[in-house]
Amino acid sequence: MQRVRFAVLDVETTSGDPRVGEVMEVAIIAVDGTDERLRWSSLVRPRTSVPPFIRRLTGITDGLLIDAPRFHEVVRTLETLTQDRIVVAHNVRFDMTALEHEFARTGLVFDRPTLCTERLARRLVPNLTHYNLGSLCRHFGIPFPAAHRAMSDAEATASLLEQLVQRFGLAVVMEGVTSWPKALSA
Repeated sequence: MQRVRFAVLDVETTSGDPRVGEVMEVAIIAVDGTDERLRWSSLVRPRTSVPPFIRRLTGITDGLLIDAPRFHEVVRTLETLTQDRIVVAHNVRFDMTALEHEFARTGLVFDRPTLCTERLARRLVPNLTHYNLGSLCRHFGIPFPAAHRAMSDAEATASLLEQLVQRFGLAVVMEGVTSWPKALSA
């Protein structure tokens, strides 16, 4: 992964619909080639309470978020950490849609090239039964102790990306890079 700059990220939201839910946790691992440059994560206090299903799924409660910054307080950090990088996520459409809507609420546009490890794995490793992050981590022998927490998911996604590059080569992986639409996603 020589000289390619990635921002592997994950967000947790208050809803399974990224157009409606608010970001309540975000994590980014900045990778230059094969070198991790930095990692950053933050809880984010949404305007609404965390629904029971999401509390059970993530373990994130309203109490955990009481002192967390609002999205507008972390937006510039997100913008800076992803600038001039390819945003990588597992099911990138979910994460990018959630971030795009949050950025729009602050009057900013979030537009980055993207790479989806789920789509990439479907193309490169056909015939698996499941392509969720946990299943792919098991398939590749990647430790994945805590699903649905942003940093744990970002770490697993970064490891998955590394495995895919090692097995299939950077050029093949880079074929999966796409532009993110500037208009709000439907």
